[in-house]
Amino acid sequence: MSRGSNSAPNYNDLLKKTEHYDKDERYMAISDLCEALKRNAAHANSENNNNAAASSSTPQIDSQTERRICSAVLSLLDDSSNDVQTVAVKTLGVLLMTVQEEQVNEIADRICGLMLDPSKSALRDVYAIGLKTLVETVPDSMGNAVSHHLIGRLIDGVHTNSNTSPSSSPSSGDDKNSEEIVLACLNVLTDLLTRFGSSSNSITMQHEPLLNVSLLQLGSPRPIVRKRAGTTISVLATVMSDSLLHRLVERLLDQIDLASGIGKSGKKRARIAHKTDGSKSLASSDLRSADTRSLIRTMCTVSGTVGHRLNQGHIDRIVPIFLRFCDPADADDEDYDSDEPMDTDDVMAGMGEEAAAAMQIELRESCFAGFESFVLRCPALIRPHLDQIVYSALAYMRFDPNYTYDDDDDDAEDDEEEEEEMEEEEEDEYSTEDDMSDEDDDNNWKVRRSAIRTLTAVVEATKHDPSKLWIDEFAWRQNSEKKTTVAGALVNRFKEREENCRVDIIECFTRLLSYTVSASSAGVLVLASCTSMDDDALAASGAVVVDLRSNVSSAIVKATEKQLSAKKGGERSKSSAIALLSTLCLAPGGIGSSEQITSVFRHVKTILNADDDANTRRHTAVNSKSLKLEALCLVRIMLSCKKHDASDIKSALLPILLSDICKCVQEDWYKVISEALRVLMEIPGLLVLGSATKAEKDEVATSLYDAIEPRLSEHDLDQEIKECALSASASLVSVLHASLSPDQKNRILTLLLDRLKNDTTRIAAIKTLSKVGRAAKSSEDLDLTSVMNEALEQLALLLRQQSRSLKQSALECIDTLVLCLPESDIDMDEGLFDSVLKDLGEIIADTDLHICHLSLSASNSILKARPSTGALVKGHVLPASLELSKSALLQDPALTSLLNLLEQMVASGAIGFDELHKLLEAQMAGDGFKGSKQVISNLAQCIATIAVTSPSAKQEKFMKSTISAIKPSSTDVAATQLNLLVSGNFGRKVDVSKMKGVAQSMQKIYFESFDSSNEDIKHAAALALGRASVGAIDPFLPALLSALEGSSGKKQYLLFSSLREFIHCYRETEGSDLSSSVPMLLPPLEMNCGNEEEGVRAMVAECLGALACLEPKAILPVLQKLATDDSDKKVHIHWTVGNAVKFAIGGQINPTELAPFMPTFLELLKEDDLAVKNVALLMVYSAVHHAPQLVVGIMKEQVLPQLYELAQLNMERKIDLGPFKHTVDDALPLRKAALSVFSTCLDKCPSSLDIPAFMPVLAKALADVEDIQLQSHQIVHTLCAQHPIPLVQAADSFVAALEKTVNKKKGQKTGTELERVYEWIKSGLRVMLAISKLDGIIGARKFCDFADRIKKSKPHAPFLAQVENE
Repeated sequence: MSRGSNSAPNYNDLLKKTEHYDKDERYMAISDLCEALKRNAAHANSENNNNAAASSSTPQIDSQTERRICSAVLSLLDDSSNDVQTVAVKTLGVLLMTVQEEQVNEIADRICGLMLDPSKSALRDVYAIGLKTLVETVPDSMGNAVSHHLIGRLIDGVHTNSNTSPSSSPSSGDDKNSEEIVLACLNVLTDLLTRFGSSSNSITMQHEPLLNVSLLQLGSPRPIVRKRAGTTISVLATVMSDSLLHRLVERLLDQIDLASGIGKSGKKRARIAHKTDGSKSLASSDLRSADTRSLIRTMCTVSGTVGHRLNQGHIDRIVPIFLRFCDPADADDEDYDSDEPMDTDDVMAGMGEEAAAAMQIELRESCFAGFESFVLRCPALIRPHLDQIVYSALAYMRFDPNYTYDDDDDDAEDDEEEEEEMEEEEEDEYSTEDDMSDEDDDNNWKVRRSAIRTLTAVVEATKHDPSKLWIDEFAWRQNSEKKTTVAGALVNRFKEREENCRVDIIECFTRLLSYTVSASSAGVLVLASCTSMDDDALAASGAVVVDLRSNVSSAIVKATEKQLSAKKGGERSKSSAIALLSTLCLAPGGIGSSEQITSVFRHVKTILNADDDANTRRHTAVNSKSLKLEALCLVRIMLSCKKHDASDIKSALLPILLSDICKCVQEDWYKVISEALRVLMEIPGLLVLGSATKAEKDEVATSLYDAIEPRLSEHDLDQEIKECALSASASLVSVLHASLSPDQKNRILTLLLDRLKNDTTRIAAIKTLSKVGRAAKSSEDLDLTSVMNEALEQLALLLRQQSRSLKQSALECIDTLVLCLPESDIDMDEGLFDSVLKDLGEIIADTDLHICHLSLSASNSILKARPSTGALVKGHVLPASLELSKSALLQDPALTSLLNLLEQMVASGAIGFDELHKLLEAQMAGDGFKGSKQVISNLAQCIATIAVTSPSAKQEKFMKSTISAIKPSSTDVAATQLNLLVSGNFGRKVDVSKMKGVAQSMQKIYFESFDSSNEDIKHAAALALGRASVGAIDPFLPALLSALEGSSGKKQYLLFSSLREFIHCYRETEGSDLSSSVPMLLPPLEMNCGNEEEGVRAMVAECLGALACLEPKAILPVLQKLATDDSDKKVHIHWTVGNAVKFAIGGQINPTELAPFMPTFLELLKEDDLAVKNVALLMVYSAVHHAPQLVVGIMKEQVLPQLYELAQLNMERKIDLGPFKHTVDDALPLRKAALSVFSTCLDKCPSSLDIPAFMPVLAKALADVEDIQLQSHQIVHTLCAQHPIPLVQAADSFVAALEKTVNKKKGQKTGTELERVYEWIKSGLRVMLAISKLDGIIGARKFCDFADRIKKSKPHAPFLAQVENE
């Protein structure tokens, strides 16, 4: 029966049809009923959302009809037709959303009763699915009621049907029926706990009975029951109380503790433990028959879900117990019998040897899975036991009692190469199946794999500082003098015979190597360089030095080569080996010497040619295209990483791989083609670095051209291939153009023009032309005149496009190409420059300063290349440039490009100095001039720049007229400022002491300007004095320092401003050396470190910081002495020192010079004065941001304790303002600075932080004032990505603060204040959602309840929608 969506269903007819004898009729009836219920549910939701009873053709269902529908659906659950049953289950989910709570409870009772009925075994699966559907779809509001009806019956169902007697036969009918009931009950209980475990009081009250009955099932003789019970317990652990969780752990550990262990050493451990604690009795007698495997597996599962809730005592008990089953001595026992029966408890009694061996494997596998979970979930708690775990994992990583690797034979490797040829011949005599026939039943590889995964977890847990894995040594075997590191042991095990384990080992070591390189970049450790003296110095300074070059790199390469050359080696092993070699290329020394490079290239050649010679080698596996792609990536990384000797790479690449790489360009798969082209792109540069001969270059250029040109000329290709072909052709032409014939060069240039005209390849072609243009600019052999006209014409057209990226690329290309033009060329279309310059002038505006900068630079390049275009530049570009010069937004590259253009115009004669000077001065006279300091400064730089370009005779006249125009008392303040700055900028570039009387006049006018009543004139005079001193130190600097001696107040501040400007400008001068002036500069600076005026001290600090960058050896000892000053002015002095160090770090002082002094400077954090503390925090922030290596080694001792204290410091005080009182928090800046330091540490040096210790601080910050809260929210987002486990552990402590934030009241706020409140709320919601998505958060019951409550809150719904749509 089919109805339209708008027709009213006749429920009576549908219900009658559900009882029809024809299954098809019943199927159609239940399907139509399902659709009708869906429409009814949608209608009900619409009414609730609109708060109005909108008319609809869908009628409401009365209570009697609801009962009939429920009965009909339930009756169809045991229908004879499977299709009808399926739709009935589906209908049940829809029905639960529409009927009343009374009917839902009846359905739950009915289905639960059917599922527990022993006589309904045939349909129990259907009833179980129906009950699971009910639990999953019932509305949250009915969750507690449904749980109340189900939880007790399900627990009773498990208890009643339990069978934990090992002697019972599971094959009997009654036992099988009982088992099915238990499994169904446990399955539904797991879903019920997952959905309502933390929110339903009915379930909370039953936690303990549910735990007891679930623990009882761990002794079941059926493995599937034990496994399902363990799953239920793990879910229950996430919602139970801490006290009940601890009881669970204790009960599990008490039972596991009774086991005698595995192996001689394991049993010995157990006997010692039992003897030590002989008075212990079994805490729970119902667990006597529990299977040790199930107990350990359950313990591991619980630790994986709620490991962060365990305490140190639990971990201290668990680890020794687990070690009984994976004692390192048993793995190293030469007399170990893998088939030794295990008699750990009564479950083992009567067990066969094969079953006992399987038991041992599963127990060890479970124990290592537990170790893996502890290392990842409880890194702080497991740290005291980490060495034991690592030692055990190393021992069982090589646990292979049925195979001999000759690990202890030191001479084996020496004879290995001789044996390889014999082994290869022997391999041909046997098939793979014959070789593996005796090993099919050997499952010890599972133990090795779990041990490897534990080591991988250790690597992951120490990724921020993996130095111990390279340095700490462990005994290779029990009672053996041979020792090895974790890294060395992993490399030694590359010979693992089981591919799954072998791949895991290689990937584990690759991860370790990658983290080591990253830690080196972050300054946590040092990878040994090529200079042994540097390494010795670093080691002496306390830095951890990891040396990969001595023997590690060679061992890695040798081990990976075995994988690449193995005839039986799988593709995964080879892929992992290639990934490892690629990572090794990032370390100092790379792959190694020329011999190792040659060997790697030979193996790569084999992979690239696998398809060609596979028919002639019977045992060679057919390599996939992906393996070929990875091999090409390895070659590209080796060529581009700059870690190898270029001549070694070149000597090995050309004869071995070049022809094969060129062949790969003709492959079918686009990824292989693209990667081959990327490799070819690196080869020309390699030839230059490798000092290739002319013959080599010619040969390579021909090969590259033959490979690249076909792909460059084809049109019907993948976009990636087209772009890679363009990049490869750019590299070929720009580097090896001398080795290409004129026809070849013209062919490539012509193809580039074709690609330039194509929309899809336009940007790539522009970049290619730019690279070729840069090469042509520095080489006479590469002539682009044949394509210059058309290229410039096409690029000029692109300037009119709206695409900013296209316009930017076109401007950069024009800037490059025009400089390739010869000074005179009759073939160039001069009219083309008119068009280009007109387009350039039209896009010069302050609305996009980067495009403006590129346009000015391109105009300047055209003028340089073609001075004859001066009139065109003056007509098209100069008006826009003059308009730009008076923009307050003009700065940085755009300003520099403008200055260069104006300078070039005067130098090339495009415009005279006097004319341009007047035009620039006229910009201040216009109506649009606003007189801002930035505009005056920009115009002053423009005028000074063109003055420096003018002839020397004009320069002196210009300076005298400029000085004479300066009137400190003039009412034209802007003109006075302009002339002061012009004189200073001019004096910075030209030595005015050589001009008669000019220097003296400048000094006089500057000092007179200090007495002006206008602050802007004073400031301009200070800047001018400092800049003029750069060009003429002898007349200006002594006068400045002399004036400082008798100055005070405002004048002293201005003089220090001049001194600061002098030092800053001098630093920017190439080849600057201020060492001779330091003795003159230091006395006034030291004397004023304790000045009462904060502004003066700030200027002194900037001067000392800048001087420290120039002369660190002279300044840093002075600062160190001042930092320990104990005079009456020590607070001011220490404040100045802290600021000076901060400015020095920001000014890029050499970290090596500053590092020895940092411990002294960090003592400023302990000062009592709040201002000094704040400055010290800002100094630390600067160090972490710019040079983290300065504080990484001393962070935990000197910085973190103070950081945690200051982040929680609160110093509120009340200020009486008469009608009301105002609260001031003097420690607020300190808290902000402390959180900023921590946030930056997360990005720059996370290994130096103790994240768990910071969680209480973060919880308090989340409840602080708004600014602190927003900082904390950003930190939480960072922690979610980098350190989720500590965040999950502390999530419950965040609830109070976040709840207060998201429930912020708007009060009477409007406008921007109201928007600020809304943003505050959304920020809190973002944090809530971010934490809610973390793995394991379900264990934080308080937070989960809070998140669920907020998600259901109607007032928060619009904010959540906005946040989720971001």
